Amino acid sequence: MIEIVGFTFGIVEILLLAGFILAFFVQLFYQLLMSIFTLRGKRRIKPSVLPSISVIVPSRNYEENLRELIPSLLEQDYPDFEVVVVDDCSSDGTEWYLAGLKLESDKLKTSRIIQETDFPNALVITIGVRAATKEWLIFLNPLCRVSGKNWLSSVATGMHPEAETLFGFVKYSNSEGSMQKLFRYENFNSFVLYGAARYLGLPMPVNEVNIAYKREQFLNLKGFAAVLDSRFSENELYINKLATRKNSSFLFDRSSSVTYYGDTDWHDGMIYKKKQILLRKKFTFSQKLFLSVNGLSRIIFDAMMVALLIISPWRFWVAGVWLFKMINELIWGIVAMNRIGEKNLFPGLLILRSTLPFVNGFISFKQIFRRRKRKWK
Repeated sequence: MIEIVGFTFGIVEILLLAGFILAFFVQLFYQLLMSIFTLRGKRRIKPSVLPSISVIVPSRNYEENLRELIPSLLEQDYPDFEVVVVDDCSSDGTEWYLAGLKLESDKLKTSRIIQETDFPNALVITIGVRAATKEWLIFLNPLCRVSGKNWLSSVATGMHPEAETLFGFVKYSNSEGSMQKLFRYENFNSFVLYGAARYLGLPMPVNEVNIAYKREQFLNLKGFAAVLDSRFSENELYINKLATRKNSSFLFDRSSSVTYYGDTDWHDGMIYKKKQILLRKKFTFSQKLFLSVNGLSRIIFDAMMVALLIISPWRFWVAGVWLFKMINELIWGIVAMNRIGEKNLFPGLLILRSTLPFVNGFISFKQIFRRRKRKWK
């Protein structure tokens, strides 16, 4: 037993308390970053000079979805924009639908790929960039839906003079499938966490859609030449190499977000997780450290809390500290949800944050023993 300022502690209890307190302050630091990101995510003032924008939509056999998305893009209330659709070896009626629509609008451009390649993502995006003519490039897919006629104007508020990369939010609230909640919880959690990392100079991409960067820089840097060692997520890897604290812009409001309408069943959920984990392996050491410290400190905090509730006479103080952290996390989470129009993410999000490190660890462990490499599309 050890006596400290009149109180007696066991060695095990001291170690548990030390780990609990240290993890608590680490988690408070992350919560502070996320709260700053949430509060500073207010709508920006519309710039005096609006940049020109190309919206690039790669598509393979998504004719029905294009019939819903493309008209809403062409109707945007924005002075200088174009929509570029890249038909990637479609075998449905995509080619004929786009050909007819081009006769009705001079803002629509199309390109068509007729042969498979080893790097389908890189090729389709590069062709879209080459076909585009505007200053900024925004990427969507046919399963996305924009918030309204002012969506482009809302996105443009983040294209300030210093910005070279832009990250927008993707909502999964209207998707269907057994894994919908997982997609919603993790996408929301990742966007707030990755956006908060910007204040440490570590912005990270969450999705391959609703992201933007400048066309000229892409061409000057020879596109995906530096990230073709991976057959998936080239766009995310590329923008991750570009983004810094000064040149990145995160949009955190309802009008600039897009909604995803695709399926989110078990198969989709596993592919989503595997791609996400593989993407993180390509992050810089500092980015990996930022994510690892957050996950590890949360595990330590929860584990030490449970152990102290069992063995320590200070269990009520420990429970109070845990409750304070949860309430603080809940408050900023609700503020963030209201800002982007999400609902009913709690308490499921709190459970996900505590179990996510174990889920990611399990899937990463399985990936090590996979013999067949998946070709991501």
